[in-house]
Amino acid sequence: MPLEKLDKYLAESRTLPIIPNELVCITGGETLAPYMYEEPDYIPNALDLIYSYKYVPTIKTNGTWGNDGKFRQKILSDIGAKAYKYGKLITLDISVDEFHDNYSGVARIIQDVLLSSRLSFAIRFCLVGFNTPASLVALNRVQSELQKSGFVVKKTIANDWMIEAPNASYGVYVYNDFSSKIYNLGRAKQTNVYNDEYSPYLIHESDCFQIDNEDNAILNYFSREQINNRPLSEIFRSLMWQQRHR
Repeated sequence: MPLEKLDKYLAESRTLPIIPNELVCITGGETLAPYMYEEPDYIPNALDLIYSYKYVPTIKTNGTWGNDGKFRQKILSDIGAKAYKYGKLITLDISVDEFHDNYSGVARIIQDVLLSSRLSFAIRFCLVGFNTPASLVALNRVQSELQKSGFVVKKTIANDWMIEAPNASYGVYVYNDFSSKIYNLGRAKQTNVYNDEYSPYLIHESDCFQIDNEDNAILNYFSREQINNRPLSEIFRSLMWQQRHR
């Protein structure tokens, strides 16, 4: 999405008749692909825009870039710098499931953050998978890689992780979200229209409002409309009406 369009949508988002949870998620496809296509300024500039509108960014990624030391260092340095500049944490929302062979890269990302006192206070993690045995195997592989490198991984009551840095007094808290049903394959496909059995349509503070690269506005992964240069407030009201009258 061009930064000019992102800026426009962020500005208009403040006119929506909702109480935002203050989170803006950058998603894909692979969100951090601009680094691989020689556009290293795109993500830092997008983060500047998100912070300028008083939102807190979450970056959704598959984490495979964690296996490339050059990209890993650059990406973590960039997003850590933005978190410090604006005084708000950035969340890396990483897919760990049977569809991504990425457990070693994810472990390396977490290791780099833990071993940097600066980054460990700027970046937090949410590991996202499906409610399947294969997803749990992938999650356990990440944990095993960390333990082999000398990190202590402790499970909380909620089955999240507290990971301690070796020979240091700090660690990071890792949220796990492995509750998704298997029909919800991949981030790019979350905007598909599901049948009534699976369609989330609750109207409350947890509503998810998305805009994709084709200028579709999507509410709760179900109702969608083309924006066609109309104000977001008009689009949002129309989507809410659709969901209330299903």
